[in-house]
Order: sequence, then C-alpha cells, then structure tokens
Amino acid sequence: MQIVSERNPRDTRLCPTLPRRATAIIELPDGVLMTASANSRFCLPGGVSQRGELRSQALIRQIRDQTGLRINSMLYLFDHITQHNAHKVYLVIAQGQPRLQEGGSRLTLVTSPDADMDIHIESRAILRRYAKLRGEEGAKSEAVRAMLKLARYIAKVD
Repeated sequence: MQIVSERNPRDTRLCPTLPRRATAIIELPDGVLMTASANSRFCLPGGVSQRGELRSQALIRQIRDQTGLRINSMLYLFDHITQHNAHKVYLVIAQGQPRLQEGGSRLTLVTSPDADMDIHIESRAILRRYAKLRGEEGAKSEAVRAMLKLARYIAKVD
C-alpha cells in the first residue's frame, strides 16, 4: 500500500505527517528479537527518526536504547508503508546480550510470523515479508543469507 497526497492522486510522495520509522530484524539463534513496553503488543525494535536524523542513525540509537545491543552491520531490506508508519526495514547484526533498558519493557524471541503471540499487525506483516524474502532467489536474498552467516560467525567469536 502506498500513501498518496490528497491533493494529487498521481503524487506518490509520502504524506509529510506520516512518521518515518527505522525497523530492525535482529535474528538470533532462537528467533527474531521483539520488544514491548508494559501492556503493549510486541514489535520489532526500532523507532521514529528525529528531525534531521537518517533512519539508519535512528536505528543505531533506538536499538542501543531499547535492548543494549550494539549494531555491527545492517542491510537495508525494504520499505513497508502503512497508514500509520513509513518503515525502512533493516536486517541487523548486533553484538552483546539483549537486556531490558526501560522499566516495564519486555523482550521475546519469535520463530514465525504466525506465532501465537500478541504481535503488532505491522510487525507481523514485516516478518511475513522477511520470511518470503529469505526463501526467494536473487541478489537481495543472497545478501540476506550472507548476513545471517556473518551473524552466526560473529556470535561464535564473541
């Protein structure tokens, strides 16, 4: 789905008020890392970029703030546009052990986009796209598989 300006339906630029979010897929040996604040659904880590901040910069800041992890490498995967957010989704290799950083926050690992968990609808859709991308053939899928091999290697060295 692409958000278009109400003034000109042919204008494919994003609505200027749509939050620009950097979203991370951090695949660990037992699943993809998800975060949630108290009493909220699980989401992929990340957050909205500040004025003048690149989304990749926002992602580095947000991952550190939310999980205590340091980003080693990241690979841009795709844009995921909804009526509520404009996500730039990255596959992230992070170092360290994920830790709760904010009071009342929660961390979990999910092994499937269809897991029987309280996962936010946007994160579930992103996880489905990622699972599909991993199974495809092509340059992007090969890059994803290479990043995952690198992540496993780094995990062994740490």
